[in-house]
Amino acid sequence: MGYMIKTVLLAYAQIFFSTRLFVGFLFLLATFVVPEQGAAGLAAVILSNLWARFLGFSEEDIKAGYFGYNGLLTGLALGLTYELNPPFFIMLLIAALLGVLIAASLQSLFRRYLFIPVLSIPFVVTTWLMLAGGRQFHGLVYTLKPFEVTMLAGKLPQIADFFVLSLGTTFFQFSTLAGILIAAGLLIFSRYAFILAIAGLFSGSVVYTLLKGDPSDLYVGYVGFNFILTAIAVGGVWAVPGIGSLILAAMGSAVCAIIAAASSYFLNPSGLPPLAFPFVVTTCFILFALQQRGQVFRFRTLTSPKKTPEENLKHYRNATIRFLDSEIPAFTLPVFGEWTITQGVGGRHTHKDLWLHAWDLELTDDKGKAFRKDGASPEDFYAFDMPVYAPGDGKVVTVVTHLEDNPAGQVNIDHNWGNLVIIWHYGSVYSALCHLKQESATVTEGEFVRYGQIVGRVGNSGRSAVPHLHFQIQATPYIGAPTLPSSLLHYIAVQKNGDFYHTHGTPEEGDRIRPLSHEENAFDAACLPLGSVWKYDVRFHGQRWRETWETEMDFSGNFFIVCKENKSRIRYLVNRYVLMFLDYEGPRNTGLYWFFMGLPRLPLTAEKVVWKDELPGELVLSPLHRLIFSLAEPFYPLARLCTTSQFLKTGKQFAVETLSDHQGILGQRKFKGVRTVSLFERYRGLVSLKVSVKGEEFLTLQQVGDTKAEDSSVPIA
Repeated sequence: MGYMIKTVLLAYAQIFFSTRLFVGFLFLLATFVVPEQGAAGLAAVILSNLWARFLGFSEEDIKAGYFGYNGLLTGLALGLTYELNPPFFIMLLIAALLGVLIAASLQSLFRRYLFIPVLSIPFVVTTWLMLAGGRQFHGLVYTLKPFEVTMLAGKLPQIADFFVLSLGTTFFQFSTLAGILIAAGLLIFSRYAFILAIAGLFSGSVVYTLLKGDPSDLYVGYVGFNFILTAIAVGGVWAVPGIGSLILAAMGSAVCAIIAAASSYFLNPSGLPPLAFPFVVTTCFILFALQQRGQVFRFRTLTSPKKTPEENLKHYRNATIRFLDSEIPAFTLPVFGEWTITQGVGGRHTHKDLWLHAWDLELTDDKGKAFRKDGASPEDFYAFDMPVYAPGDGKVVTVVTHLEDNPAGQVNIDHNWGNLVIIWHYGSVYSALCHLKQESATVTEGEFVRYGQIVGRVGNSGRSAVPHLHFQIQATPYIGAPTLPSSLLHYIAVQKNGDFYHTHGTPEEGDRIRPLSHEENAFDAACLPLGSVWKYDVRFHGQRWRETWETEMDFSGNFFIVCKENKSRIRYLVNRYVLMFLDYEGPRNTGLYWFFMGLPRLPLTAEKVVWKDELPGELVLSPLHRLIFSLAEPFYPLARLCTTSQFLKTGKQFAVETLSDHQGILGQRKFKGVRTVSLFERYRGLVSLKVSVKGEEFLTLQQVGDTKAEDSSVPIA
């Protein structure tokens, strides 16, 4: 019974792209403002789910409400049109079956060929067919008018009344009460979606009015809700929220107004209503068109959206600030040692236009010189004959190795790229290593290579006046192909105030960089092996409690540190280079919470490097401030927590100091001047954690039974 209730509520919630059961419950209540309609909609949901299960369609799609929400809308539309009598329920039974068949067919086509969501197209097609066919069946009693509910009618300001009535028509409810319930559900689902709904209705209605469209269409004609759904879909659900997506939502709703008018014109002679046709056509065309742009950064669309627009934004911000964007290829440096970027992305010489995204790497001494003696020959240059490594696993697709190296100061413009190795890594992602030394390639075409394998040596072939390595990522295996935006992984930038570690980034011209060196002691101390259990005593403001941490992995392959006593957990990622904490769930002021806040990432190295991080602002906000933050976040983040970390000592035991600083106009001031010292030991993991605020002890966490950590003096102030 619980399973059935959940699938039913998800069907209602899915109308506005939500997965929250309480939101679905509010929408369910809204449909029962007119009990006859509510009963028709609920019956259609149940019948659709039963048909889908009987026919053996995807259980995941049934659970997610895909078949149910299309059936729901059909049931509500038919319940609005006909009286509920025995012939009606026979038709509803067939309509649910037809809707499931259409939904399954269209979903397969869209997933295989278009890669965009089906939305409510099955509902539109099914309902048109049933309404057209219903005219031939005299057992159906046509009502010819919508149900109207006078409760609360006229009690709201005209603009607010127009908004909630438009929301109500999404569920074929011409009712202020139903609209208020739907507005409450939408607000609970997503504050940004609520803003988009207002913007979309305003934009579409203004266009419709300025073009002298019939105002009654926005109400009785059920056109207004198309503007709302279009704005939410293209502005928040399948796009990264922000100023750009808000503009896109307004543009989409304006286009939807024209399509709505055209739909009414073509459908009026047949007596069929537009239903959600303007919404699905507008949204599908916008999403499909924007996906054809390739790598772009305006109006970022999503193929796998999160549960809410706010989560879309959080995921995107994490990808751009904390983590690597999954759409941008990234590789490790193809050289070892300290190299200088002599020409970077958008370089002034040759890194322009289609070949914008590339790096030229040279070896220089402490004085910045790239050669010994007078640099008269390629052999005088430090970079010449240095090994070049595969930046990642892949298959060699192109090798050129016969070209002679140029004398210093001369170039070969007949073969611009010189000797080279091109490696296919995955999908449409290839790396090109160019200007290699003659006959230095150690691989052949068709050979599979592993990360770190030598593939050649730096030379001076092609359009290269001095020995250097040209490194780029491209979408095809062809020599001279246009470049792709890309990042470098796990490198150290040498700066005047210390060596700075980057998990990922795009170094600029003039930067001196080297790969991060892996350290076994650090890895053995902080790799968090699965199945491990640690016990800690936590002291905080005179209180003391015990926490047990365990490492787990879920079905999707996500790794977690879990504390079952206080129902908290950290999702993390670890590889040979870095331990990264992805996000935290649970109450504040637990030991696990402060572990996450005090060390959001840890390079697994013995090098004395400094690194920075930025945590989501809501982690340091009160519930009221979180609400304000979520409303403003798509446009401007009102709070953030910036951290700077460094090693205090390394070895079998190593300590890390992290300074945290709250920035922004919202948040708790206790996050000003926070210092965290984390102590790790090989094979034992975290042995102690000490947090101080403005020099005063705030929280301590000690591994149970640990005496070694207590004897290790790491100053807290």
